[in-house]
Amino acid sequence: MSFLGRKWHGQFEGEVVTDHAEYPLRGRLPGCRIKHRMKRNWLKMYDKAGWILRVETVINDPEEFRVRRRVRRRGRRRTEWVPLRKSVAYLFRYRDVSLQSNAQYLNALAQVEDPTAGLRGLDTITTRKRSTKALNPVARPDCQLFTALMSGEYAVHGFANRDLRSKLAATVVRLNDDPRRQSAQVSRLLHRLHVYGLVAKIPRSRRWRVTAFGQRIMSTSVKLRQWQFPANWPSCMTPSKLVRKNRRPNEGRSYAPFSGGPSTSPLRLVTPAIACATNSKLL
Repeated sequence: MSFLGRKWHGQFEGEVVTDHAEYPLRGRLPGCRIKHRMKRNWLKMYDKAGWILRVETVINDPEEFRVRRRVRRRGRRRTEWVPLRKSVAYLFRYRDVSLQSNAQYLNALAQVEDPTAGLRGLDTITTRKRSTKALNPVARPDCQLFTALMSGEYAVHGFANRDLRSKLAATVVRLNDDPRRQSAQVSRLLHRLHVYGLVAKIPRSRRWRVTAFGQRIMSTSVKLRQWQFPANWPSCMTPSKLVRKNRRPNEGRSYAPFSGGPSTSPLRLVTPAIACATNSKLL
């Protein structure tokens, strides 16, 4: 409502609707449209010809807006804000209202966080490349590897093969007992990280450094495993455990819900995805 120049109050009588539509292939390019409608006026956004994101304001009931003009009140002429009328003389006000509405809507969209970059980075490290194994950002071995690579002592001069070996000795990453094989194993691990762009070789040396992309990916992975995942774990309800009772070969099967809370139905079966969606505050 604020985009169309109105504020919510108890005396408002009208309909405020937001709907979304997708256009299939029917002799035209596929696309989608979002329309925010207040009474007979609406603000819509759509992809024109599949290439341009376009925002439009449609005014069918101009009396919802106001224009400042000269009017006669009690025999005297004065300038006041009065309801806008349908007239060619007020096209300038139509233009001002539409531009202001479009600008406010685009400014609101500019503050919306776009997860595309984060999802693209996650797909980069979790997708297998050639013969290189993909990384698991929430697995314990990979997370401990990321923690070792982001150690502050390597921020200035980087790290070498032996430095990483000493760090991984205290983790769950399995290293060979033979020093030569251990060095080769860490070299293959560095090559794996280099393929995904997390580390880069320092020129004319045998040392490595963490890239800017690697800093973002690895710090996000460590934060996800150590803080966000444990914090969101209690908010997701676990599925009810079904217990069979009195099962006989020739009789029907009956199930009783696990004693975790009251249930009104004889069978309470909740999938993890649905349970998490209904209880988590993230959705």
